[in-house]
Amino acid sequence: MEWSYAEPKQINWLNQCANLGRRSVLTALAIILVTIGTYAQRFEAYSDAKQVLLKSYFDVTFTLYDANGGDFTAPSFKNFTLINGPSVSRSTSIINGQMSKEVGYTFTLQPKRIGTFSIGKARIKVGNKTIESKPISISVVKGKSGSDNAEELYIEAIPSITEAWVGQQIMLDYKLFTTVQIETQNVISESGYQGFYAQDIRRYDGRVVREVIDGTQYATKVLKRLALFPQQTGKLTVDPLNVQLGAVVEGNNQRRSFFFSRQIRRIPASTESIAINVKPLPSNAPSSFTGAVGSFEIKSRINRASVTTDDAISVVLSIRGNGDIKRIQPPELNFPEEFEVYDPKVIKENSFENLGQLYGEKDIEYLLVPKKAGQYQLTPEFSYFDPDSAKYIVFNDNTFAVNVGQGSQQRTAINVAPEPERTQDIAYLKSNPGFGPKGYFQENWTFWLLALLPFLALGGAYTYKQLKAKSDSLDPALLRQRKARKAAQKRLETAQQHLQAGKSRDFYDEISKAMLGYVCDKLQIPRSELTKDNVKERLHGLQVADDEIERFMKTIKTCEMALFAGMDNSKAMQETYDETLDLLATVESSIK
Repeated sequence: MEWSYAEPKQINWLNQCANLGRRSVLTALAIILVTIGTYAQRFEAYSDAKQVLLKSYFDVTFTLYDANGGDFTAPSFKNFTLINGPSVSRSTSIINGQMSKEVGYTFTLQPKRIGTFSIGKARIKVGNKTIESKPISISVVKGKSGSDNAEELYIEAIPSITEAWVGQQIMLDYKLFTTVQIETQNVISESGYQGFYAQDIRRYDGRVVREVIDGTQYATKVLKRLALFPQQTGKLTVDPLNVQLGAVVEGNNQRRSFFFSRQIRRIPASTESIAINVKPLPSNAPSSFTGAVGSFEIKSRINRASVTTDDAISVVLSIRGNGDIKRIQPPELNFPEEFEVYDPKVIKENSFENLGQLYGEKDIEYLLVPKKAGQYQLTPEFSYFDPDSAKYIVFNDNTFAVNVGQGSQQRTAINVAPEPERTQDIAYLKSNPGFGPKGYFQENWTFWLLALLPFLALGGAYTYKQLKAKSDSLDPALLRQRKARKAAQKRLETAQQHLQAGKSRDFYDEISKAMLGYVCDKLQIPRSELTKDNVKERLHGLQVADDEIERFMKTIKTCEMALFAGMDNSKAMQETYDETLDLLATVESSIK
């Protein structure tokens, strides 16, 4: 064995290199930590008004996020009179294990003259570094004469758009404008949102903002926000929202303590009804379009690229966007005929809010089993309608090369070994072959079963091949028509499970999908053309009784209302389930 060693000078040189390497790593880590800390720290200025009246006031707040600061220095308010401040507020929150904190410095200001003025930078010291906020601009205007006659408060229903496509997301804000202090609010009645799928938005900017409207300064706030998805074409109406507001009664003799509260006067308010014009989608929809309307990000993946005929391949389509994710059905993908394709399955479905809008994500899995060895290409495809460009977008960018090798189950013959020669140590065989009343073969039914099994297997394989060839030659729409009842039954089974579990929203969603999916497949109505009027017209054409059609449409409406408002009454759910069973059976018998 040979030993190697380093001379003392070499050892010193190696130690210096090691120390230099350690210092470099520590320096790099320090730079990274400082960079991350600087990126996380934010110091921002916010005003609750962009435009104010000359004699009114407003608040400006300087907020430090995710840092400990000191030596705060406010900017000069030379064009404003300082009414109050700074008032300091602190908050800490933990969301999904991530802690965040804020420190805010708020000033109440009153403008001195008319014009547009800038509020300069505020400064705060964080560690050894001073950071600054950005300047903000405030416009000061003169109030309109006779503004005392202005309304003290009102509510508006403000849609993001008034002309939309079927299935397009519309944001609807109910916004309060008030000149008095509002203490309470209570919704008395709300629109049924007939013709829409409606979903409440929980996370949105609900801060009070001061706005000047026709020379009057109002404090404004969004009271409620919804995401609306129109389900049918034509002119749809959103009925008024009626609320009761509680305004604080101002007066010198008003007092508030632990036992006495300020006096509140009740003020009713309501919005005007609004009209939304809903356009049908263009008729040139691709074959892979299944109802997705909005802006989407599509990805696809497979679990393996090299398999044998004994293996299965999983192809997954991942869909994410601001459309109604629950209404997106799995598209029928055109895979090579050398693959046996199973019905697609939704393995993930979720809705969430982002930037004040409703988003959703859905993963659809397709299982494929190759029937023949070879080289193949799989190209998943998904289409959606983009309202901004008014065009169908087709995603088919990912093509996966798959190498299929021969598996064991593709053998065409079975080699039977010859019967071994009998030797003296073999037990004595009966001279009677056993075909009599007490014979071995007649008593042992297992023998006959094993003997007939190969013939049964060959017959079954031949029958399956004939049925498969016949099925492949059928038109896809005709196939869906034949399977409509079976598909509806599967959804009803799922709905019954949700009914027993008390999951009302999932229950009504499955009932709605069962009914709408049934009429789409049975009546061969493309999902892009599915409207209530179209369904009624087609059912009339098939001689379905008028009262049955009305029952059918009423049940669909019940599901729509339940999906919006939430109906967890188990008795109502059971009645809806029984009604759906009866309706589908009635329509099925009528169509036959």
